[in-house]
Amino acid sequence: MIPEPGRALTDLAMRLLFNVAPQAANTFAAADAGLVGQLIMTLGQEFERAVSTRMQDIDEMKALLGDAPGTVDRRAFLAQQPASLHLRDVNVVHDAGMRLISAWHAEVEITDDQANRRIWTFLRNHSERHRFD
Repeated sequence: MIPEPGRALTDLAMRLLFNVAPQAANTFAAADAGLVGQLIMTLGQEFERAVSTRMQDIDEMKALLGDAPGTVDRRAFLAQQPASLHLRDVNVVHDAGMRLISAWHAEVEITDDQANRRIWTFLRNHSERHRFD
């Protein structure tokens, strides 16, 4: 059997929310159980999509930065790939891209309306991909 950690976390959260929280001795304990249940559900959702959403971000950042005036850091990022698909390795590349986008945005926010709009489109797409249900 292949384990499904995202599903397991969701199942644990549901048990906590619907079995444990209603039986809590006081309202603080019930609220605490509810909060922990919601956080576990969020963790399950993030577990299932973390690498995929970050890789989508990286692809979009590379497309965006590929049209930007070249700097050594930007050109290096365009050639960079995660060392593996482990989340920590993907996060290294994702973080580098976000830093470059942020720095480029500071450069063009007032001087280049088209680039500014393209960056804001990326940021909106990024926030939608990372939104929790």
